[in-house]
Amino acid sequence: MAPRLKLDWVDVRTDAHRALARVQLSLDEDVRAGGASVPISENAWQRAVAEATLRAVSAFVGGAFALTLDSVAEVRTGRHPLIVVTLVMHDGHREMFLSGTAPIVDHRHAAVARAVLHGLNRWVEPLLTRDVRPAPPVDRL
Repeated sequence: MAPRLKLDWVDVRTDAHRALARVQLSLDEDVRAGGASVPISENAWQRAVAEATLRAVSAFVGGAFALTLDSVAEVRTGRHPLIVVTLVMHDGHREMFLSGTAPIVDHRHAAVARAVLHGLNRWVEPLLTRDVRPAPPVDRL
């Protein structure tokens, strides 16, 4: 199975002027965090969490590509509300528009981070490395 980033925690704080978010991701024992601060608005905390998650992902993949948040919103349909994010990934040659979703079943802040990871997982997985020992050679008859 390909390596996947795990969401460890999300912390969000707001004041009269800014929404601040910090997100921690891990891959086995490798832990990275990202932070973001955005001006206060109706969905400031959502943008801050999404930006912080993008920065944490970037800490794992380095400069392989640039990630930009396009939009983040809560959509109310069905049994559980959903967080929907749209992202732009630029690898130096092309620009790709990606989207991700996550149901809000436990914590709204975590749902935003999970939606970002949902949108990026298949693009990020090939860039993640683990300390894995190669399998022993198979004898062929």
